Amino acid sequence: MRVAMLGLYPVDPEHVLGGVEAVTYLLTQALVRLPQMDVHMFTLRSDVASPQILERDGVVVHLLPQPRFSRLMWHREGMRRLLQEVTRWGPDVVHAHGTDVYAGAAVRAPFPHVITVHGIMAREAGTVWGWRRRLAREVDRWFERWVLAQAREVIAISPYVREAYPWLRTRFHFVENPVDPVYFRAPEDRVVAGRVLCVARVIPRKDILTLIRAFDRVARAHPSAQLHIAGEEHSFPEYARACRAEVTARGLGDRVRFLGPLDREALLQEYAAAQVLALTSVQETAPVVIAEAMAASTPVVATHVGGVPYMVREGETGWLVPPGDVEALARALGQALEDPARCREMGRRARTEAQHRFHPQVVASRHRDIYAKILG
Repeated sequence: MRVAMLGLYPVDPEHVLGGVEAVTYLLTQALVRLPQMDVHMFTLRSDVASPQILERDGVVVHLLPQPRFSRLMWHREGMRRLLQEVTRWGPDVVHAHGTDVYAGAAVRAPFPHVITVHGIMAREAGTVWGWRRRLAREVDRWFERWVLAQAREVIAISPYVREAYPWLRTRFHFVENPVDPVYFRAPEDRVVAGRVLCVARVIPRKDILTLIRAFDRVARAHPSAQLHIAGEEHSFPEYARACRAEVTARGLGDRVRFLGPLDREALLQEYAAAQVLALTSVQETAPVVIAEAMAASTPVVATHVGGVPYMVREGETGWLVPPGDVEALARALGQALEDPARCREMGRRARTEAQHRFHPQVVASRHRDIYAKILG
């Protein structure tokens, strides 16, 4: 079976920017290990001037130049470039990730297609700072609606996806995202008492400011408490500056560390050392970091938004709190730090659950069955 995968893709798998890149990399790697699967990856890059083809562990990767001002031009040139390369190869099925230019190319391709929805643009549009970014998200929202109105097959990574599009008349398939198998090997005996880990880009949607304010309360009651924030800060530099200023204003400079984006090995060590993972987003679909934490036996404190309640079971694998609620977040983090034994038990339960839900070979097999169903 020949599968054309369209979406963001990391050229260096040790440095993955965002959950979608992690998903496409893991899924393609797992698919090519299945019998009779031929997978080509097509991705647009701003750092290439002409089309390039390379191979990564059995996956053929097509790197295509990213057009300038693509969003303003309704992604026409990007779709054209993708369609040209995909049609030249001639797949059995086209699988696009996201609801942007890649999905636009998929619905226009002369092949059966399926789209995996990773983020709900209609609900993310209001979470950004600045009128330019808000305008860009509004364009994304309308493009998303245009694409999904034409989609025949949609993969929902969470039941929340279907809830978010009650108007959509298409055939849904439910498959959760894969997680890197390396996290299942995270040791359980290296936890640092009081360590809170947040793996998230420092952007408004992740609401790092609320996390810092809640941690301030936790730090007063727990002298050993530390907060590590692993994620890039360049996308919204003004928000990152506000977060750092909040840390300084509260006198937390020696208790809060901004680690920046980490490679896989460094992130694995952070998960192993964390007593609990905190994710305080105001909007999420199915965050990969929660799946990674579960695989690494790390319990989760997360906001009750989007698809998060379908991943974290309250009192079983973690705690759920209302978004933006500093007091509730501080209380949940305090409960986690005060009961290491309960954290360990939650973590073991989460890892067992993650094996059945997020292992790449499990996820890849489900995708293969969906492709066969579409072609059938």
